[in-house]
Amino acid sequence: MKNRLINAIGGQLNIPRSGLESICQIVYSVAGQMALASLWDYDEEQDSVSVQHFKNRVIKIIDAYIDLFPEISPYFLDDKTGIAEDIYTVYLHNGLLYHSANRVSPVAYAEAVSDNICLLKGASPDLKLFMSGLGFYSAEQRSTERTIANLFGLQKQSFESYLEELLSYDEWKEITWSDNTEFLRLDLPFSRGYWQQEPNYDDRISIARFGELNRIYTFYRYYEGVFQHKSIPVWRLKDYFTNAANDMEYIRIAVALLNRYGTLPKIQVKETGNQIELKVGYRFPPSEEYFFRLYSWPMRYDFEPNETQVFTRKMSKQIYPVFKKEISSIGYQFVEEQS
Repeated sequence: MKNRLINAIGGQLNIPRSGLESICQIVYSVAGQMALASLWDYDEEQDSVSVQHFKNRVIKIIDAYIDLFPEISPYFLDDKTGIAEDIYTVYLHNGLLYHSANRVSPVAYAEAVSDNICLLKGASPDLKLFMSGLGFYSAEQRSTERTIANLFGLQKQSFESYLEELLSYDEWKEITWSDNTEFLRLDLPFSRGYWQQEPNYDDRISIARFGELNRIYTFYRYYEGVFQHKSIPVWRLKDYFTNAANDMEYIRIAVALLNRYGTLPKIQVKETGNQIELKVGYRFPPSEEYFFRLYSWPMRYDFEPNETQVFTRKMSKQIYPVFKKEISSIGYQFVEEQS
């Protein structure tokens, strides 16, 4: 009976069952689906539920499925605070719930179409939809003028255009570096970190940052024997989607620079049955990274608190062309493994 149940749920969500990994994927997706459904649990005096109510629903759903399928228990931690926080964070940053004063509520329905695939947010809990990771989609024919980039706050400018616009701001001025300055690494291996202690002495433009609490970011170059810098507007370091300060938003500028100098790793793609495995060699900017996390499954489910899995994930074959189209449009390159 339990096998018929998981097969039926997987079929409804378009997640074919093919082993323990697929059961974990179904559980992860259903936990997200049911957590969003919990946003409608408010009473007549409230129009929202607590953040903890949302997270508790994630934990309750996962525990219920582990009771049914004890063989997946080793894939999850006993303390599921980390995975509940992960699901909450992904939904929050993709605009699938409203947040105010430690409470959350449903968002208005919205959709966008690309290549006959419709991506949605704010859908009614009883609407039958497919899922890839935590994201909802439909293969039904729909017509809407809204774009995927607009719906999820993705970058629209190409790397080249974005970088040229930034570099047109301000003039180059001579600078002497303070002791706490770090310099963006422009060359592999990035496994050594994205920042280095010494500046580059070649003719390439890069980024420096300094300051303890509120870091200041600036372009720099080595020119005619001296270092020069030009300001990066503070608003450029705000999250595209939330418009809030984000210490990782510098990555948007970093990937544009790496692309200019030919050192941005290509996205490695491998077909695995009914899904696509993607390996990212350099972190996406925040809005693109949250979109990636929304429409894909992690490779592991034993999340520690504040842990993110951003480099290798799997997504539905139907969603992959949509994702590739959006990410390629700004300049990312994909390398697809030949089967």
